[in-house]
Amino acid sequence: MRREGRQLVVDVEQAGVVRGRVGPIGWVVVEVIAGQAPPGVGVVEVRCSSRSLAGWVGVSKDSVARALRALTDAGVVERVDHRDDRSGRFVSTSYLVDLAAAGISVASVSLPATPALPATESLRTDDRPSDDQLSLLG
Repeated sequence: MRREGRQLVVDVEQAGVVRGRVGPIGWVVVEVIAGQAPPGVGVVEVRCSSRSLAGWVGVSKDSVARALRALTDAGVVERVDHRDDRSGRFVSTSYLVDLAAAGISVASVSLPATPALPATESLRTDDRPSDDQLSLLG
């Protein structure tokens, strides 16, 4: 039985311009976010801290914060601060990421079925803490 997967499609000309403006870490941040996006969506909203995003990217939170600023300056990311309706206190931050502006689209692809592993083999589990999450809002 075949299963559905996602594939990142990159417009190399447009992406090259964006990569040049945001640097390698900025580009990896966009790729990580795009890798979680549903197919066919041009703009995604990501609710996470730069610290949790840094865990996904594998760099420091300060590096991710700089990358997000560069992505904002390049017009790929818009930061949205959420505040409590009653008190006005800061609650969380989300980022609107324009994948199309970065030259990335997410396509749905049909993947071959994954064969079952023999009983003597096992899959390695992910080393990320379970409370670290990257969530896309629809």
